[in-house]
Parts: sequence; structure tokens; C-alpha cells
Amino acid sequence: MNAPTSAAAARKPLAVKSELEAEISSLLEQESQKPPDDGERIRSLVARLTSNSIDELEGLGSDLTSAVRELQEFLKSEGERVQREIVNYAHLTETTLAAIKTIIETTFRPAHRATSTWVDSKRAP
Repeated sequence: MNAPTSAAAARKPLAVKSELEAEISSLLEQESQKPPDDGERIRSLVARLTSNSIDELEGLGSDLTSAVRELQEFLKSEGERVQREIVNYAHLTETTLAAIKTIIETTFRPAHRATSTWVDSKRAP
């Protein structure tokens, strides 16, 4: 069986932890030995990085503003188009209802009107 024993497993994390601690200590010692102008260089680097980020954010802000304007114009034009369609459908509905009313009036006349017209046409010749 190749499974590590519990003692070996316990030693491995300790070894990794010790290596990390040693590396961190080494880095801290190196940092403390550097001349003080490195701090100024780091501040300058951070200032440049943040100014680039701020410029990028401002660019994104203007892009978003123009995208919102385009979206507003699109929604306005679509709203106007939908209103025109509604007016057209309302007119079409009115025309259709008037045609149906005419068809009903001419096709389904009351019995007395239909008879009198038929009788009048028989008398004429």
C-alpha cells in the first residue's frame, strides 16, 4: 500500500509552512535593506497606475453615456412606430366594422322589407 501514513501527512504541511515562512522572512529582510527612494518609486508607479485606471474609467463612462443616448433614441422611435401601428389598426378595425355592418344590413333585412321589395318588383311590369 502506497497510502501515506498520518505522521508523514502531518509533516508535509509543516514543511510547506516552514518554506513559506522562510521565503516571507527573506523578502522582508530584502525590503528592509533597500534604500528609501524605492518608496518614492513605488508611490510614483502607483500614481501612474491609478491615473491610467481613472482615464480608462472616464472613457468607459463616456462610452456608456453615448450608448444610453442611442438606446433612448431607439426606444423613442420604436414607441412612435408602435403608436402609428395602433392608429392604423384602429382605423382598420373601424373600416372592418363598417363593412360588416353594411353586409349585415343588406344581407339580413327584416322580413317585411324583403317581402315588400319582392312584391313591388312583381307589380312593376
